[in-house]
Amino acid sequence: MVDRRPFRWLFGLTCVALASACGSTLPDDVRGYESDCIRMNAAPIPPYQGDPHRGRKNVYACEVAQEQLEANARPFPDGALIVKESTRDGESHVWLIATARKQGDSWQWDEYTRNFADEEFRHILSGESVCTGCHDDARAADWIFTTYDAAPDGATCSPSQREQCGQRGDQEVLELGPR
Repeated sequence: MVDRRPFRWLFGLTCVALASACGSTLPDDVRGYESDCIRMNAAPIPPYQGDPHRGRKNVYACEVAQEQLEANARPFPDGALIVKESTRDGESHVWLIATARKQGDSWQWDEYTRNFADEEFRHILSGESVCTGCHDDARAADWIFTTYDAAPDGATCSPSQREQCGQRGDQEVLELGPR
């Protein structure tokens, strides 16, 4: 007869590891992005056919100087955090948060989802190739599609001037198309 205790221990350890990866919530430096970071698009980015982040989107840049964003200068600095939120049509709560974290010359990609406004976001496991496969089209723009778009009156979408945003459509990297 085979002793199954070692297998049970391994199974239990695997379950704990998977649950912690799938069950983790938003990192502390992502919480509060709406007020702590600079919104890059003046108006929500509408959904498009084949949209992997279905819904209306806003993109925020954290740990990036306002001047660099206004100049649409790339590459982003080491430590930059790009946060994309998505709200489905007919719903008022953000259902998806996708992050890109610049570490040296590469990006770390993560996604978090929820179904209801009163739910915590949960990290979803998807291969990094899912993100880089799409964002490869923006390689020339340091892998990020969205460019900075000031509000029509010249105001910025910085946290202190957020109410002045949302009056004009998003301006994407034209040769790359919307994302």
